[in-house]
Amino acid sequence: MLACTGGGGDTDTTGGTGSPGTMPGATEGGTPGTTTDDPPTTGGPTAPTGTDGTTAASDTTPPATTTDGTTGDPPDPNELGGFFRRGINIGVRNPNFPDPDGAWLAGQVGCNSIRVSLPERHLVTWGYDIEVSDVDAYAGMGLDRHIAFLTSPIAEHSSAPDGTPEWELAHYIPANLYEPAIVDGAINPDNYWAEYVYKTVSTYKDHVDMWEIWNEPDWVADWNYTETWDTDPPTKEQLVRFGGSIFDYVRMLRVSKEAALLADPDAKIALGGIGYPNFLDALLRYTDNPDGGAVTGEFPETGAAYFDVLNYHYYPLWTPGNSDAGADGFFATRDAFAAKMAAAGVPERPYNVTEVGAPKTALNGQPGGLEYARNFYVKVFARAQAEKFVGADWFILSDGDPGESFGEMGLYQDIKDLGKKEDATPSVTGVAAKTLNTLLADSRADPVAAAALAAPADVRAYAFRLPDDRQAIVAWAYAPGTDESAQAQFDLPTDKSFDVHAWDFSQTGTATPVSPEGGLLGLDLTASPIILVEQ
Repeated sequence: MLACTGGGGDTDTTGGTGSPGTMPGATEGGTPGTTTDDPPTTGGPTAPTGTDGTTAASDTTPPATTTDGTTGDPPDPNELGGFFRRGINIGVRNPNFPDPDGAWLAGQVGCNSIRVSLPERHLVTWGYDIEVSDVDAYAGMGLDRHIAFLTSPIAEHSSAPDGTPEWELAHYIPANLYEPAIVDGAINPDNYWAEYVYKTVSTYKDHVDMWEIWNEPDWVADWNYTETWDTDPPTKEQLVRFGGSIFDYVRMLRVSKEAALLADPDAKIALGGIGYPNFLDALLRYTDNPDGGAVTGEFPETGAAYFDVLNYHYYPLWTPGNSDAGADGFFATRDAFAAKMAAAGVPERPYNVTEVGAPKTALNGQPGGLEYARNFYVKVFARAQAEKFVGADWFILSDGDPGESFGEMGLYQDIKDLGKKEDATPSVTGVAAKTLNTLLADSRADPVAAAALAAPADVRAYAFRLPDDRQAIVAWAYAPGTDESAQAQFDLPTDKSFDVHAWDFSQTGTATPVSPEGGLLGLDLTASPIILVEQ
Protein backbone atom coordinates (compact mmCIF):
# COMPACT_ATOMS: atom_id res chain seq x y z
CA MET A 1 0.00 0.00 0.00
CA LEU A 2 0.94 3.64 -0.21
CA ALA A 3 0.33 4.80 3.31
CA CYS A 4 3.84 5.49 4.55
CA THR A 5 5.33 7.48 1.74
CA GLY A 6 6.12 10.76 3.47
CA GLY A 7 6.99 14.03 1.81
CA GLY A 8 3.54 14.27 0.35
CA GLY A 9 3.50 10.53 -0.06
CA ASP A 10 1.32 9.02 -2.69
CA THR A 11 -0.61 12.25 -2.99
CA ASP A 12 1.97 14.96 -3.48
CA THR A 13 5.50 15.80 -4.47
CA THR A 14 8.37 14.88 -2.24
CA GLY A 15 9.67 18.34 -1.61
CA GLY A 16 9.38 21.05 0.97
CA THR A 17 7.31 24.15 1.28
CA GLY A 18 9.38 26.48 -0.80
CA SER A 19 9.93 28.25 2.50
CA PRO A 20 13.26 29.58 3.70
CA GLY A 21 15.27 26.49 4.45
CA THR A 22 12.98 24.27 2.36
CA MET A 23 12.30 23.58 -1.30
CA PRO A 24 10.24 21.38 -3.57
CA GLY A 25 11.95 18.24 -4.70
CA ALA A 26 11.67 15.26 -6.98
CA THR A 27 8.44 13.45 -7.43
CA GLU A 28 7.29 10.01 -6.39
CA GLY A 29 4.95 7.60 -8.03
CA GLY A 30 4.69 9.63 -11.22
CA THR A 31 3.36 12.68 -9.40
CA PRO A 32 4.17 15.82 -11.40
CA GLY A 33 6.81 18.01 -9.84
CA THR A 34 6.68 21.74 -9.29
CA THR A 35 9.51 24.22 -9.34
CA THR A 36 9.75 27.50 -7.51
CA ASP A 37 11.81 30.65 -7.33
CA ASP A 38 14.65 30.35 -4.85
CA PRO A 39 13.68 31.70 -1.43
CA PRO A 40 15.89 34.15 0.41
CA THR A 41 18.84 32.91 2.40
CA THR A 42 17.86 32.39 6.03
CA GLY A 43 18.97 30.41 9.01
CA GLY A 44 22.68 30.85 8.30
CA PRO A 45 25.51 30.71 10.82
CA THR A 46 24.46 32.18 14.13
CA ALA A 47 26.12 32.54 17.48
CA PRO A 48 24.81 30.16 20.14
CA THR A 49 22.03 31.79 22.14
CA GLY A 50 21.36 29.54 25.08
CA THR A 51 20.03 26.61 23.06
CA ASP A 52 23.17 24.50 23.32
CA GLY A 53 21.89 22.23 26.07
CA THR A 54 23.32 24.24 28.96
CA THR A 55 20.01 24.86 30.72
CA ALA A 56 20.00 25.90 34.33
CA ALA A 57 19.45 23.32 37.03
CA SER A 58 16.51 23.39 39.41
CA ASP A 59 17.21 24.95 42.82
CA THR A 60 14.28 23.38 44.64
CA THR A 61 16.53 21.00 46.65
CA PRO A 62 19.81 21.51 48.49
CA PRO A 63 23.05 20.81 46.65
CA ALA A 64 23.93 17.13 46.61
CA THR A 65 26.08 14.64 44.79
CA THR A 66 24.23 13.73 41.61
CA THR A 67 23.99 10.30 40.08
CA ASP A 68 26.48 11.35 37.41
CA GLY A 69 29.15 12.11 39.99
CA THR A 70 29.04 15.90 39.88
CA THR A 71 28.29 18.19 42.79
CA GLY A 72 25.11 20.20 42.48
CA ASP A 73 21.37 19.68 42.28
CA PRO A 74 20.29 16.07 41.80
CA PRO A 75 18.52 15.28 38.54
CA ASP A 76 14.77 15.54 38.79
CA PRO A 77 13.22 12.56 36.97
CA ASN A 78 10.39 14.85 35.92
CA GLU A 79 12.91 17.05 34.11
CA LEU A 80 14.26 14.23 31.98
CA GLY A 81 12.90 14.22 28.46
CA GLY A 82 10.52 11.43 27.49
CA PHE A 83 10.16 9.31 24.38
CA PHE A 84 11.84 10.86 21.34
CA ARG A 85 10.63 10.03 17.84
CA ARG A 86 13.51 8.98 15.59
CA GLY A 87 11.24 9.09 12.58
CA ILE A 88 11.46 8.52 8.84
CA ASN A 89 9.68 9.30 5.60
CA ILE A 90 9.74 5.88 3.94
CA GLY A 91 8.84 6.80 0.37
CA VAL A 92 7.96 4.43 -2.46
CA ARG A 93 11.29 4.16 -4.25
CA ASN A 94 10.89 0.42 -4.85
CA PRO A 95 7.22 -0.32 -5.61
CA ASN A 96 7.93 -4.04 -5.13
CA PHE A 97 8.69 -3.45 -1.46
CA PRO A 98 5.51 -3.31 0.64
CA ASP A 99 5.39 -0.83 3.49
CA PRO A 100 6.50 -3.40 6.13
CA ASP A 101 9.69 -3.90 4.11
CA GLY A 102 10.34 -0.17 4.25
CA ALA A 103 9.60 -0.18 7.96
CA TRP A 104 12.02 -3.08 8.45
CA LEU A 105 14.74 -1.13 6.66
CA ALA A 106 13.99 1.92 8.82
CA GLY A 107 14.31 -0.19 11.95
CA GLN A 108 17.67 -1.50 10.79
CA VAL A 109 19.10 2.03 10.99
CA GLY A 110 17.54 2.69 14.39
CA CYS A 111 14.31 4.51 13.54
CA ASN A 112 11.55 3.98 16.09
CA SER A 113 8.65 5.80 14.40
CA ILE A 114 7.26 6.66 10.97
CA ARG A 115 5.57 9.60 9.34
CA VAL A 116 2.51 7.74 8.09
CA SER A 117 0.37 9.03 5.22
CA LEU A 118 -3.36 8.26 5.46
CA PRO A 119 -5.06 10.26 2.66
CA GLU A 120 -8.83 10.04 2.40
CA ARG A 121 -8.79 8.82 -1.19
CA HIS A 122 -6.55 5.90 -0.19
CA LEU A 123 -8.72 4.90 2.77
CA VAL A 124 -12.01 5.28 0.93
CA THR A 125 -10.73 3.31 -2.04
CA TRP A 126 -9.37 0.37 -0.05
CA GLY A 127 -11.25 0.61 3.26
CA TYR A 128 -10.38 2.52 6.40
CA ASP A 129 -8.71 -0.50 7.96
CA ILE A 130 -6.42 -1.17 4.97
CA GLU A 131 -3.30 -0.12 6.89
CA VAL A 132 -4.16 -1.71 10.24
CA SER A 133 -2.16 -4.89 9.66
CA ASP A 134 0.83 -2.89 8.42
CA VAL A 135 0.78 -0.51 11.39
CA ASP A 136 0.52 -3.50 13.73
CA ALA A 137 3.53 -5.00 11.94
CA TYR A 138 5.54 -1.82 12.43
CA ALA A 139 4.91 -1.98 16.16
CA GLY A 140 6.25 -5.52 16.19
CA MET A 141 9.43 -4.18 14.59
CA GLY A 142 9.85 -1.51 17.26
CA LEU A 143 8.39 1.39 15.25
CA ASP A 144 5.38 2.96 16.92
CA ARG A 145 3.85 6.20 18.24
CA HIS A 146 3.69 7.65 14.75
CA ILE A 147 2.62 10.97 13.35
CA ALA A 148 0.12 10.61 10.49
CA PHE A 149 -0.64 13.30 7.97
CA LEU A 150 -4.17 13.72 6.67
CA THR A 151 -4.86 15.07 3.20
CA SER A 152 -6.31 14.44 -0.28
CA PRO A 153 -10.12 14.21 -0.18
CA ILE A 154 -11.78 11.98 -2.73
CA ALA A 155 -13.12 13.78 -5.80
CA GLU A 156 -16.70 13.65 -4.50
CA HIS A 157 -15.62 15.41 -1.29
CA SER A 158 -13.22 17.89 -2.87
CA SER A 159 -13.57 21.53 -3.81
CA ALA A 160 -11.47 20.79 -6.90
CA PRO A 161 -13.01 21.55 -10.30
CA ASP A 162 -14.50 18.62 -12.20
CA GLY A 163 -11.88 16.75 -14.14
CA THR A 164 -9.01 17.56 -11.76
CA PRO A 165 -6.39 14.78 -11.99
CA GLU A 166 -6.47 12.47 -9.00
CA TRP A 167 -2.91 13.28 -7.92
CA GLU A 168 -3.84 16.97 -7.70
CA LEU A 169 -6.70 16.48 -5.25
CA ALA A 170 -4.16 16.99 -2.45
CA HIS A 171 -4.04 20.65 -3.55
CA TYR A 172 -7.72 21.43 -2.89
CA ILE A 173 -9.54 21.74 0.42
CA PRO A 174 -12.57 19.56 1.04
CA ALA A 175 -16.07 20.74 0.27
CA ASN A 176 -18.57 21.35 3.10
CA LEU A 177 -15.78 22.33 5.48
CA TYR A 178 -18.01 24.92 7.14
CA GLU A 179 -20.75 22.44 8.01
CA PRO A 180 -20.81 21.68 11.75
CA ALA A 181 -18.31 18.97 12.64
CA ILE A 182 -20.48 17.49 15.39
CA VAL A 183 -24.27 17.44 15.63
CA ASP A 184 -26.04 16.15 18.75
CA GLY A 185 -22.83 14.61 20.03
CA ALA A 186 -22.12 12.63 16.85
CA ILE A 187 -19.93 13.27 13.86
CA ASN A 188 -21.75 15.07 11.07
CA PRO A 189 -21.41 13.09 7.80
CA ASP A 190 -22.24 16.24 5.85
CA ASN A 191 -18.89 17.64 6.92
CA TYR A 192 -16.76 15.33 4.80
CA TRP A 193 -13.46 16.26 6.41
CA ALA A 194 -14.83 15.76 9.93
CA GLU A 195 -16.12 12.29 9.07
CA TYR A 196 -12.79 11.34 7.48
CA VAL A 197 -10.78 12.55 10.49
CA TYR A 198 -13.13 10.81 12.92
CA LYS A 199 -12.96 7.48 11.11
CA THR A 200 -9.19 7.65 10.65
CA VAL A 201 -8.45 8.55 14.26
CA SER A 202 -10.87 5.89 15.49
CA THR A 203 -9.09 3.27 13.40
CA TYR A 204 -5.43 4.16 14.04
CA LYS A 205 -5.39 5.88 17.44
CA ASP A 206 -3.61 2.97 19.15
CA HIS A 207 -0.45 3.60 17.14
CA VAL A 208 -0.63 7.27 16.11
CA ASP A 209 0.16 9.98 18.66
CA MET A 210 -0.22 13.07 16.47
CA TRP A 211 -2.33 14.02 13.47
CA GLU A 212 -0.64 16.31 10.97
CA ILE A 213 -3.26 18.37 9.16
CA TRP A 214 -2.49 18.61 5.46
CA ASN A 215 0.99 18.64 3.97
CA GLU A 216 2.73 22.01 3.66
CA PRO A 217 -0.34 24.27 3.53
CA ASP A 218 1.88 27.37 3.24
CA TRP A 219 3.74 26.19 0.12
CA VAL A 220 3.96 29.06 -2.37
CA ALA A 221 5.23 29.33 -5.91
CA ASP A 222 6.85 32.68 -5.09
CA TRP A 223 8.18 33.38 -1.59
CA ASN A 224 7.61 37.10 -2.09
CA TYR A 225 3.94 36.46 -1.32
CA THR A 226 4.93 35.74 2.26
CA GLU A 227 6.36 39.22 2.75
CA THR A 228 2.81 40.53 3.31
CA TRP A 229 1.63 37.88 5.74
CA ASP A 230 2.54 39.79 8.90
CA THR A 231 -0.31 42.18 8.08
CA ASP A 232 -2.42 40.52 5.37
CA PRO A 233 -4.08 37.09 5.35
CA PRO A 234 -2.56 34.40 3.11
CA THR A 235 -5.00 33.90 0.25
CA LYS A 236 -6.36 30.95 -1.64
CA GLU A 237 -4.58 32.14 -4.75
CA GLN A 238 -1.23 32.15 -2.94
CA LEU A 239 -1.64 28.81 -1.15
CA VAL A 240 -1.63 26.67 -4.28
CA ARG A 241 -0.88 23.40 -2.47
CA PHE A 242 -3.81 23.94 -0.12
CA GLY A 243 -6.45 25.54 -2.30
CA GLY A 244 -7.93 27.69 0.45
CA SER A 245 -7.21 30.78 2.53
CA ILE A 246 -5.73 31.07 6.00
CA PHE A 247 -9.31 31.22 7.32
CA ASP A 248 -9.96 27.88 5.67
CA TYR A 249 -6.85 26.37 7.24
CA VAL A 250 -7.92 27.56 10.69
CA ARG A 251 -11.31 26.00 9.94
CA MET A 252 -9.63 22.75 8.95
CA LEU A 253 -7.69 22.71 12.21
CA ARG A 254 -10.85 23.40 14.20
CA VAL A 255 -12.85 20.68 12.48
CA SER A 256 -9.93 18.26 12.81
CA LYS A 257 -9.57 18.88 16.51
CA GLU A 258 -13.27 18.50 17.22
CA ALA A 259 -13.52 15.29 15.20
CA ALA A 260 -10.28 13.81 16.53
CA LEU A 261 -11.17 14.46 20.17
CA LEU A 262 -14.54 12.82 19.65
CA ALA A 263 -12.72 9.71 18.45
CA ASP A 264 -9.87 9.89 20.98
CA PRO A 265 -9.76 12.30 23.94
CA ASP A 266 -5.95 12.07 23.86
CA ALA A 267 -5.58 13.02 20.18
CA LYS A 268 -3.02 15.73 19.39
CA ILE A 269 -3.34 17.98 16.34
CA ALA A 270 -0.13 19.06 14.60
CA LEU A 271 0.37 21.76 12.01
CA GLY A 272 0.97 20.44 8.52
CA GLY A 273 4.71 20.86 8.17
CA ILE A 274 4.71 24.63 7.75
CA GLY A 275 7.78 26.60 6.69
CA TYR A 276 7.04 30.31 7.15
CA PRO A 277 6.88 32.04 10.57
CA ASN A 278 4.69 34.68 8.91
CA PHE A 279 2.13 31.99 8.11
CA LEU A 280 2.07 31.08 11.80
CA ASP A 281 1.67 34.78 12.60
CA ALA A 282 -1.44 34.89 10.43
CA LEU A 283 -2.72 31.64 11.93
CA LEU A 284 -2.47 33.19 15.38
CA ARG A 285 -4.28 36.40 14.28
CA TYR A 286 -7.32 35.05 12.49
CA THR A 287 -10.29 32.85 13.29
CA ASP A 288 -12.01 30.48 10.89
CA ASN A 289 -14.50 33.19 10.00
CA PRO A 290 -14.52 33.38 6.17
CA ASP A 291 -15.43 37.05 6.55
CA GLY A 292 -11.90 38.30 7.19
CA GLY A 293 -11.10 35.98 10.10
CA ALA A 294 -12.91 38.22 12.61
CA VAL A 295 -13.91 37.04 16.08
CA THR A 296 -17.65 36.46 16.44
CA GLY A 297 -19.88 34.24 18.52
CA GLU A 298 -19.78 31.59 15.81
CA PHE A 299 -16.02 31.97 15.29
CA PRO A 300 -14.69 32.71 18.80
CA GLU A 301 -11.05 31.60 18.61
CA THR A 302 -7.99 32.17 16.48
CA GLY A 303 -6.02 29.26 15.09
CA ALA A 304 -4.02 29.13 18.33
CA ALA A 305 -6.89 27.21 19.93
CA TYR A 306 -6.84 24.36 17.45
CA PHE A 307 -3.35 22.85 17.37
CA ASP A 308 -1.26 21.07 19.99
CA VAL A 309 2.07 20.53 18.21
CA LEU A 310 4.00 23.05 16.12
CA ASN A 311 5.19 20.87 13.30
CA TYR A 312 7.44 22.31 10.60
CA HIS A 313 9.72 21.29 7.72
CA TYR A 314 13.34 22.29 7.32
CA TYR A 315 16.05 21.68 4.72
CA PRO A 316 19.42 23.48 5.00
CA LEU A 317 19.79 23.91 1.24
CA TRP A 318 19.67 27.72 1.42
CA THR A 319 21.79 27.98 4.57
CA PRO A 320 25.37 28.70 3.51
CA GLY A 321 28.10 27.02 5.48
CA ASN A 322 28.86 23.72 7.12
CA SER A 323 26.79 21.22 9.07
CA ASP A 324 26.87 23.44 12.17
CA ALA A 325 25.42 26.31 10.16
CA GLY A 326 22.76 23.97 8.79
CA ALA A 327 21.89 22.65 12.25
CA ASP A 328 21.80 26.20 13.64
CA GLY A 329 19.31 27.05 10.89
CA PHE A 330 17.08 24.18 12.01
CA PHE A 331 16.84 25.63 15.50
CA ALA A 332 16.76 29.25 14.33
CA THR A 333 13.57 28.31 12.48
CA ARG A 334 12.16 26.92 15.73
CA ASP A 335 13.12 30.15 17.47
CA ALA A 336 11.40 32.24 14.80
CA PHE A 337 8.17 30.30 15.36
CA ALA A 338 8.58 30.68 19.13
CA ALA A 339 8.98 34.44 18.72
CA LYS A 340 5.70 34.64 16.81
CA MET A 341 3.89 32.75 19.58
CA ALA A 342 5.43 34.94 22.26
CA ALA A 343 4.46 38.11 20.39
CA ALA A 344 0.89 36.85 20.13
CA GLY A 345 0.77 35.93 23.82
CA VAL A 346 0.28 32.29 22.91
CA PRO A 347 1.85 29.53 25.04
CA GLU A 348 4.68 27.76 23.26
CA ARG A 349 3.82 24.32 21.88
CA PRO A 350 5.90 21.15 21.60
CA TYR A 351 7.87 20.97 18.37
CA ASN A 352 8.10 18.22 15.80
CA VAL A 353 9.63 18.25 12.31
CA THR A 354 8.21 15.81 9.76
CA GLU A 355 10.72 16.58 7.02
CA VAL A 356 14.41 17.28 7.50
CA GLY A 357 17.27 16.07 5.34
CA ALA A 358 20.65 16.96 3.88
CA PRO A 359 22.28 15.80 0.63
CA LYS A 360 25.43 13.71 0.47
CA THR A 361 26.54 15.71 -2.58
CA ALA A 362 26.85 19.48 -2.85
CA LEU A 363 24.78 20.45 -5.89
CA ASN A 364 23.82 23.76 -7.53
CA GLY A 365 25.91 25.78 -5.13
CA GLN A 366 24.03 24.40 -2.13
CA PRO A 367 25.68 22.85 0.92
CA GLY A 368 26.13 19.10 1.08
CA GLY A 369 28.67 16.28 1.05
CA LEU A 370 29.29 12.94 2.74
CA GLU A 371 30.68 14.45 5.94
CA TYR A 372 28.12 17.26 5.87
CA ALA A 373 25.11 14.93 5.65
CA ARG A 374 26.19 12.45 8.31
CA ASN A 375 27.29 15.20 10.71
CA PHE A 376 24.07 17.14 10.12
CA TYR A 377 21.95 14.09 10.96
CA VAL A 378 23.68 13.46 14.28
CA LYS A 379 23.76 17.13 15.28
CA VAL A 380 20.10 17.78 14.52
CA PHE A 381 18.74 14.60 16.10
CA ALA A 382 20.92 14.79 19.22
CA ARG A 383 20.18 18.44 19.82
CA ALA A 384 16.46 18.08 19.02
CA GLN A 385 16.16 15.36 21.63
CA ALA A 386 18.16 17.41 24.12
CA GLU A 387 15.90 20.41 23.55
CA LYS A 388 12.75 18.36 24.05
CA PHE A 389 11.37 18.15 20.54
CA VAL A 390 8.72 15.46 20.24
CA GLY A 391 10.77 14.07 17.38
CA ALA A 392 11.94 14.47 13.80
CA ASP A 393 11.37 12.52 10.58
CA TRP A 394 14.31 12.26 8.21
CA PHE A 395 13.73 12.70 4.51
CA ILE A 396 14.18 10.06 3.16
CA LEU A 397 14.75 6.29 3.47
CA SER A 398 16.38 5.66 0.09
CA ASP A 399 18.47 7.70 -2.28
CA GLY A 400 16.70 8.61 -5.50
CA ASP A 401 17.78 9.88 -8.86
CA PRO A 402 21.35 11.27 -8.83
CA GLY A 403 21.99 14.91 -9.61
CA GLU A 404 19.07 16.13 -7.50
CA SER A 405 19.54 17.25 -3.89
CA PHE A 406 16.49 15.35 -2.67
CA GLY A 407 17.81 12.24 -4.39
CA GLU A 408 20.95 12.36 -2.24
CA MET A 409 19.34 12.34 1.22
CA GLY A 410 18.65 8.65 1.73
CA LEU A 411 19.67 6.60 4.75
CA TYR A 412 20.19 3.84 2.18
CA GLN A 413 21.83 3.77 -1.20
CA ASP A 414 19.23 3.56 -3.97
CA ILE A 415 16.95 0.55 -3.39
CA LYS A 416 15.00 0.96 -6.64
CA ASP A 417 16.33 -2.14 -8.42
CA LEU A 418 16.74 -4.47 -5.45
CA GLY A 419 14.96 -7.81 -5.37
CA LYS A 420 14.87 -8.15 -1.58
CA LYS A 421 15.16 -5.77 1.33
CA GLU A 422 18.12 -7.60 2.84
CA ASP A 423 20.26 -6.45 -0.09
CA ALA A 424 19.89 -2.76 0.85
CA THR A 425 23.11 -0.95 1.76
CA PRO A 426 23.08 1.91 4.28
CA SER A 427 24.54 5.18 3.08
CA VAL A 428 27.10 7.01 5.22
CA THR A 429 24.18 8.96 6.67
CA GLY A 430 22.43 5.70 7.46
CA VAL A 431 25.55 4.37 9.19
CA ALA A 432 25.73 7.51 11.35
CA ALA A 433 21.99 7.34 12.03
CA LYS A 434 22.22 3.73 13.17
CA THR A 435 25.14 4.57 15.45
CA LEU A 436 23.32 7.45 17.14
CA ASN A 437 19.91 5.82 17.24
CA THR A 438 21.19 2.51 18.58
CA LEU A 439 23.43 3.97 21.26
CA LEU A 440 20.71 6.40 22.42
CA ALA A 441 17.79 3.99 22.04
CA ASP A 442 15.15 4.62 24.72
CA SER A 443 17.34 7.33 26.27
CA ARG A 444 16.04 10.47 27.90
CA ALA A 445 17.47 13.96 27.63
CA ASP A 446 19.17 15.13 30.84
CA PRO A 447 19.47 18.95 30.83
CA VAL A 448 20.88 19.08 34.36
CA ALA A 449 23.75 16.80 33.39
CA ALA A 450 24.20 18.77 30.17
CA ALA A 451 24.63 21.98 32.16
CA ALA A 452 27.22 20.28 34.34
CA LEU A 453 29.32 19.54 31.26
CA ALA A 454 30.15 23.26 31.04
CA ALA A 455 30.95 23.04 27.32
CA PRO A 456 32.97 26.02 26.01
CA ALA A 457 31.81 28.13 23.08
CA ASP A 458 33.65 26.02 20.51
CA VAL A 459 32.09 22.75 21.73
CA ARG A 460 28.60 21.34 21.63
CA ALA A 461 27.84 18.65 24.23
CA TYR A 462 24.51 17.09 25.19
CA ALA A 463 23.79 14.60 27.96
CA PHE A 464 21.34 11.71 28.01
CA ARG A 465 20.31 9.04 30.49
CA LEU A 466 20.10 5.46 29.20
CA PRO A 467 17.42 3.04 30.42
CA ASP A 468 19.91 1.41 32.82
CA ASP A 469 20.76 4.89 34.23
CA ARG A 470 24.17 5.10 32.59
CA GLN A 471 25.12 8.41 31.06
CA ALA A 472 25.62 9.06 27.35
CA ILE A 473 27.11 12.24 25.88
CA VAL A 474 27.12 13.48 22.28
CA ALA A 475 29.87 16.02 21.62
CA TRP A 476 31.64 17.73 18.72
CA ALA A 477 33.78 20.73 17.84
CA TYR A 478 31.59 23.64 16.82
CA ALA A 479 32.53 26.21 14.20
CA PRO A 480 30.12 28.09 11.92
CA GLY A 481 32.47 27.92 8.96
CA THR A 482 32.23 26.61 5.43
CA ASP A 483 33.70 23.12 5.84
CA GLU A 484 33.82 20.18 8.24
CA SER A 485 37.31 20.90 9.60
CA ALA A 486 36.44 22.26 13.08
CA GLN A 487 38.65 21.11 15.97
CA ALA A 488 38.45 21.75 19.70
CA GLN A 489 39.87 20.43 22.95
CA PHE A 490 37.33 19.70 25.66
CA ASP A 491 38.13 18.82 29.27
CA LEU A 492 34.93 17.10 30.33
CA PRO A 493 34.38 17.22 34.11
CA THR A 494 33.62 13.68 35.28
CA ASP A 495 34.89 10.80 37.40
CA LYS A 496 33.36 8.22 35.07
CA SER A 497 34.97 6.08 32.41
CA PHE A 498 33.38 5.93 28.97
CA ASP A 499 33.53 4.10 25.69
CA VAL A 500 33.92 6.56 22.81
CA HIS A 501 32.06 5.75 19.58
CA ALA A 502 32.73 7.39 16.25
CA TRP A 503 29.98 8.00 13.70
CA ASP A 504 30.66 4.65 11.99
CA PHE A 505 30.54 2.48 15.13
CA SER A 506 27.46 0.68 13.80
CA GLN A 507 29.63 -0.51 10.91
CA THR A 508 33.00 -1.07 12.60
CA GLY A 509 31.85 -2.27 16.03
CA THR A 510 34.93 -0.53 17.46
CA ALA A 511 34.86 1.76 20.48
CA THR A 512 37.71 3.37 22.44
CA PRO A 513 37.72 3.19 26.26
CA VAL A 514 38.73 6.41 28.02
CA SER A 515 39.10 7.36 31.69
CA PRO A 516 39.45 10.73 33.43
CA GLU A 517 42.49 12.04 35.23
CA GLY A 518 42.02 14.38 38.14
CA GLY A 519 38.30 14.67 37.49
CA LEU A 520 38.72 15.68 33.85
CA LEU A 521 38.39 13.67 30.66
CA GLY A 522 40.42 15.26 27.88
CA LEU A 523 38.76 14.98 24.47
CA ASP A 524 40.16 16.09 21.12
CA LEU A 525 37.02 16.84 19.14
CA THR A 526 36.38 17.38 15.45
CA ALA A 527 33.31 18.39 13.46
CA SER A 528 32.24 14.73 13.44
CA PRO A 529 30.25 14.06 16.63
CA ILE A 530 31.30 11.31 19.00
CA ILE A 531 29.02 9.41 21.36
CA LEU A 532 30.38 8.60 24.81
CA VAL A 533 28.63 5.84 26.73
CA GLU A 534 29.39 5.27 30.39
CA GLN A 535 31.11 1.95 31.04
